[in-house]
Amino acid sequence: MSASVLRLRQRFLAAGIAGNVVFLVSLILPWFDLGSYDSMSGWTVLPAAWAIALVCIAAIIGFVAEMNAIVLPLHLAPMRVAAYCSSIPLWFSGAFLVAGGGTGRSWGLVIAVLGSVIATVAATRVAPSRRR
Repeated sequence: MSASVLRLRQRFLAAGIAGNVVFLVSLILPWFDLGSYDSMSGWTVLPAAWAIALVCIAAIIGFVAEMNAIVLPLHLAPMRVAAYCSSIPLWFSGAFLVAGGGTGRSWGLVIAVLGSVIATVAATRVAPSRRR
């Protein structure tokens, strides 16, 4: 690989890590406004938010393992783990952004969607394609 391709790959890996971290941080931000003074965070809105947070952490571990050439147990490809795990928060946050739930969407939900889109795009750009 040339040096410019390697640097671009490292940037995508770093963007994937950053996108997942942004999603994790957005879990404590307000996702829906319930009135003038009340709001609901992503942690209270998401079903099994702890499981989705663990999936984000697994994606971050996959990105770090790929960046540092660490072999994961059970013979899992780190980038495939990162690509799959990065797409799950996108499904949940995107569904809440589109559906809305009848209340006002807040800026934390937009940040969650942007972070998960960045992580998913970065993971799919770097993930190896299947060759026949």
